[in-house]
Amino acid sequence: MSAPLSVAPPSVVSRRPRARWAATGALAGLLVALLGGGWLLWDNRRLDITGYDVPIDQLPPEAEGLSIAQVSDLHAASFGTFPQRIVAAVYSARPDLIAITGDLIDVRTVATEQTLEVVSQLQQIAPCYLVLGNHEADSDLRPDLLRKLEALGVVILRDEAVTVEVAGTPLTLVGLDDPRVAASTDRKASSPRDLLRAMELPEAATTVLLAHRPELLGDYTGVGVDLVLSGHAHGGQVRVPGIGGVYAPHQGLLPELTEGVHLRDGTTMVISRGLGNSIAGVRVNNPRELVLVELTAR
Repeated sequence: MSAPLSVAPPSVVSRRPRARWAATGALAGLLVALLGGGWLLWDNRRLDITGYDVPIDQLPPEAEGLSIAQVSDLHAASFGTFPQRIVAAVYSARPDLIAITGDLIDVRTVATEQTLEVVSQLQQIAPCYLVLGNHEADSDLRPDLLRKLEALGVVILRDEAVTVEVAGTPLTLVGLDDPRVAASTDRKASSPRDLLRAMELPEAATTVLLAHRPELLGDYTGVGVDLVLSGHAHGGQVRVPGIGGVYAPHQGLLPELTEGVHLRDGTTMVISRGLGNSIAGVRVNNPRELVLVELTAR
């Protein structure tokens, strides 16, 4: 009678390779997570400075090269040295004026001191003009914020137009409240087109409109506006190469108007991707953006 063969249990033979593969997979997953997290952290801290030359019909020769820095959707961003980087970038650009196009604070903001300090420094570089966004509309801090901004010398444009002299050139600046402002006060909102028509903007003057919402571009055209500066869309929050932004408020999925220059019916719109975040706290492939616009003759 022969002795039984000695056979190792199958589980002993296969367990070590499986454990090795599992450990390798876990290590690779951890490495990918660390790299992805590091990239997101870097991507969300970087600042793009984007310059646009905007041709304007009948631009006076003395207005050639007039420059505007657009500060949009700051949302009281205050991490690290980021506010100082914004101020330094604007200072280096030496704009003729600064347009603050809404959502300077966030609806969740509880203190405005640091944001006001940023604006105070910007006001020392060039005159600041501001319009309200949807977050100022819904913030309990709005009355106090507006008083303090006015004390700094900031001009707040609320459904009104002013003529200013910039670099020796008259320029019509128009500012519209975000539609949420009317809703927050139970006041019936007028359409941007009706408001602009009622202002009877001078046809001969170069007219720049500050309006928070880009999706209302159709309402800003055909009423004598040469240039619109908007924000609100945050660049679509997540940007996919070859596709663009994934989602924007009031535009939904795959929005059309999230950044850059758009020309419609003789009116040019420049959309900033913004400098801060709101509810969605993470940007993907979508750096924060300071926009610099220079007017040129068409």
